[in-house]
Amino acid sequence: MTNKMSKIVVIGSCSTDMFFYTSVLPNPGQTIHGKQFSLDFGGKGANQCIAAQKLGADTVFIGCVGTDIFGKDIINNFEKWGVDTQFITKKSVDTGVAQINVTDNGENCIIIVAGANGTLQKEDVDKAHDLLLNETSVVLFQFETPLETTEFILNMLSSANSKCCKIVNGAPAYSNSYQNILKLADIFCVNESEAEIYTNCITKIDSIESANEVLSLLLNQGCKIVIITLGSLGAVFASKDEPKPQWVKVPKIENPIDTSGAGDAFLGSLAYFIVHTPNLSLYEQIKRACLIATKTVQFKGTQKSYPLKTDLPKELFN
Repeated sequence: MTNKMSKIVVIGSCSTDMFFYTSVLPNPGQTIHGKQFSLDFGGKGANQCIAAQKLGADTVFIGCVGTDIFGKDIINNFEKWGVDTQFITKKSVDTGVAQINVTDNGENCIIIVAGANGTLQKEDVDKAHDLLLNETSVVLFQFETPLETTEFILNMLSSANSKCCKIVNGAPAYSNSYQNILKLADIFCVNESEAEIYTNCITKIDSIESANEVLSLLLNQGCKIVIITLGSLGAVFASKDEPKPQWVKVPKIENPIDTSGAGDAFLGSLAYFIVHTPNLSLYEQIKRACLIATKTVQFKGTQKSYPLKTDLPKELFN
């Protein structure tokens, strides 16, 4: 791999996250008092991009914001961290937002309003055609932007015989997702609940053994490599060439503060390790990404919980 082809490009969503911290989640029709409120920058795409950037990656974000103050602030935040924003398109709609309710034990439930994220078209991405083909090592996708745009770009990269690694995070999950996307991705990554949806809930994931069963079902759908993240249990993965599942264990965090955004931290970190530690096995790259993700659940928020490279043990980067 040449130095020129070292960029991580994230094609996806960005939003303003509104966090509500509370003891318990309200029942339907119930009003409760929360403990704390905060604003953060979010969206799965933006989170993954910032996670990689804070580790020292050379990142580019491709997506859409509105012309409102939220959109301006999102671009400023990207630029503050050093993300290339030249391919962010401003649309005459509201910037995406998310309401995130977090309980005392770190669990969360989330409502997202796509806003400008739902307007990302192939024309918006095609402006970065040369960058994608000539300078990019890893491309990250999620399902918070139009699936037809994702499929178009994946097809374009495949048709051009691009050497970049195409990682698709199938979140949020769609029960009738574009089947072709799973086949075009080099790596398809989901959490346990999303994996159940993609396999029509044939198997409930409640153990490593059941997770391994779902891995096999996803490989049978045409995926090349599948990773299922399992929270405190780490992750399992398998590939078309090596279908025997492997379990990546992580140290258990006894009292997580906020689990929101941990999956995005994992994916951004994984992209970093794929680019910057190409001689490591995929097992070791996933393990290191999992370790970084476990760090984030010990802090509130999404992007602001993501560590800088200088905050992490040096041996993670050897």
